[in-house]
Amino acid sequence: MKVLLTGGGSGGHVSPMLAVADALRSLKPDLQFLYVGVPQGLEATILPRTNIPIEFAPSIGMPGGKLSPAMLRFLLTFMAGVFKAMLILMKYKPDVIVASGGFASAPSVFAAGVWRALTFGMWKLPVYLHEQNAVPGRMNLAAARIANKIGLAHEAGKRWFPAGKAETVGYPVRGSVHEVTREQAREELNLGEDERYIVVFGGSQGARTINRSVVDALPFLSTRNDIRIIHASGTIKGSEYDSARDTEERLKELGRVPEWYQRVDYLHDMPKHLAAADLAVIRAGAGALLEVCALGIPSIVIPKANLPGDSQVANARQLAAVGAIDLVYEEPSLTESGLIEEVPGEKLAERIHALLDGPSRRGELAHCAKQSYDPQAALRVAVQVLQFGGVADVQVDDLKPVLNGNGKTQITYETPTQLRRGVEKRLGFIFEKAYSHGRIEDDEITRLEDLDYLRYRGAALLVHGAWQVRNEGIKLLGLTRHEDRLMLLLHVLTDRTPAPKLHRYLGGDWKYVGFERRNVLSSLAFIGVWNTRVRDAVVLSLDDPYYEVRSATLKLLRTLQRDRVGVMDPEIRPIKFDDEIPAKVRHLCRDNSLEVRVEALHTFGWVGAPNDVLDVCLPLLQHQKVLVREGVLKAFHALLNRYGSERDWIDRLHGELDQFLITSVAVHPYFPLKEQYAMLQKRLLPGGEA
Repeated sequence: MKVLLTGGGSGGHVSPMLAVADALRSLKPDLQFLYVGVPQGLEATILPRTNIPIEFAPSIGMPGGKLSPAMLRFLLTFMAGVFKAMLILMKYKPDVIVASGGFASAPSVFAAGVWRALTFGMWKLPVYLHEQNAVPGRMNLAAARIANKIGLAHEAGKRWFPAGKAETVGYPVRGSVHEVTREQAREELNLGEDERYIVVFGGSQGARTINRSVVDALPFLSTRNDIRIIHASGTIKGSEYDSARDTEERLKELGRVPEWYQRVDYLHDMPKHLAAADLAVIRAGAGALLEVCALGIPSIVIPKANLPGDSQVANARQLAAVGAIDLVYEEPSLTESGLIEEVPGEKLAERIHALLDGPSRRGELAHCAKQSYDPQAALRVAVQVLQFGGVADVQVDDLKPVLNGNGKTQITYETPTQLRRGVEKRLGFIFEKAYSHGRIEDDEITRLEDLDYLRYRGAALLVHGAWQVRNEGIKLLGLTRHEDRLMLLLHVLTDRTPAPKLHRYLGGDWKYVGFERRNVLSSLAFIGVWNTRVRDAVVLSLDDPYYEVRSATLKLLRTLQRDRVGVMDPEIRPIKFDDEIPAKVRHLCRDNSLEVRVEALHTFGWVGAPNDVLDVCLPLLQHQKVLVREGVLKAFHALLNRYGSERDWIDRLHGELDQFLITSVAVHPYFPLKEQYAMLQKRLLPGGEA
């Protein structure tokens, strides 16, 4: 029987395939193997260390967005890879293809689909696809149409695949992780009995957030004399990020590097280092998580934000739900180059101190981690592959079911839009109602389960490259009333970095588009904070070139003031606006945009002095535009809410109000303008309702 294994690019795709190969050999020693990967992947380094031959078919990751030069390059590379994989399949003639997913396995899987079509199904080429993450990537969702059987590491993945095709089997971990005992490993590494060994790695290529965070944490760990840190910073060397160079430059900035800290590019003998470890700081790739769980190592897990489906966060939350890991989210931070994800070094150091000084907490994490590990996953996959490949007499006694996180499933895999709509449903109102609803109160926030996750997700989306995705993050921050991220929202509102040339040619202005700036103002209405920074951003936004931003700014001013007028709480007083804001609002009462003009008239009643408002509004009592007259009436009602006890301006208004033109083009069975006018007349009468 011939088995073709495919998948790669990173260790998380290669390791499970090698674990399956080991399990297959244990059941049927005479199997033949061929591995198909990509030349730039980690498999090119790992496979020569095994006795499995390897061939390469070109492939690269699928870029986001629509048609672009990057997408064109992907399509050309993909077609070349499929053609090369077709030649490999024709030469090797496998009985079954086992794929770990991702772009490296795509050529072989799709080549199998092409051969089936060309032979009208006579050459069956069965495909077994294994999905390691709680949320599948785009390539695996497409490959699932070709796959005959799909094995899942997480029960939560079932929702993404056709019923009956997918089955939870666990994550295959190579037996080599158990080959070295803790005692042997610590002796080889010359570790003292009381030394706490910390292994830090962000995957084979490395992780910028972890690399920078651990270096920044070193000064906060300097008081300890009981630790040793081995830091595998990764092998990536790209134009945007070179892991080794960036980490070394950051270490130089520290000046003196502690003698108990060591940086390397990659740990080829990872099983030995993990066996010796007292604590691990890792990403949330499926492979790293499950290897740490297999050994029962207490771990601080920092998942990468904004991957397709937020897959690493989904993986981490599955394990955090059962107490198997200490989960730390990335935080967006404002730097000279814009917003980036980070974990402050001091925060990471605090977590390390807490775990090293808390043996009971470490023991709890270790216990729950081991409980979350399925030692029979590789064997379970191997049995299915053999049966799938036509070997009917394979039976394994006592093949236990998957533990699957003690039955707890964390739902983290909605698209940003679906997630936001779910929050709106639980709150009972939609984001567009910000100005009519006002500040979100504590009793409304309590309707949101997993508030910390929702706030993290909203902030993380602000770092995304696509404005449509950032826009959903802005809305989530408003709906979750995330006051701690107020400065990020104000950055989006006030950043005047020019948009790319093509964007400007098509009518855009700045990096953060008008829709984003408008929705920041709606979020500020939900958050309800007024301070100097908010005031400065509002002043700037009153001059924004996009009319919807000017309109939204006026609504925000009105909402903030309205929510404070008449409130009995002495800590919540009406805003005392300086002269600049009323002057700008007064100027906008003559704006070229009718929408802005109407909003400005209404808002002027909330921010202007009574006689100033009358000076602007009384000449408009017979304006030809019905909407303008409605704005005038609303301004008068606002004045009554603010200054209803002062008769001087009321007498002036009362003396001229009979000139108001009530006629309206409304097609309702009642006339809103007439009703607003009648209500105003009633409120103006002595003793009337202020």
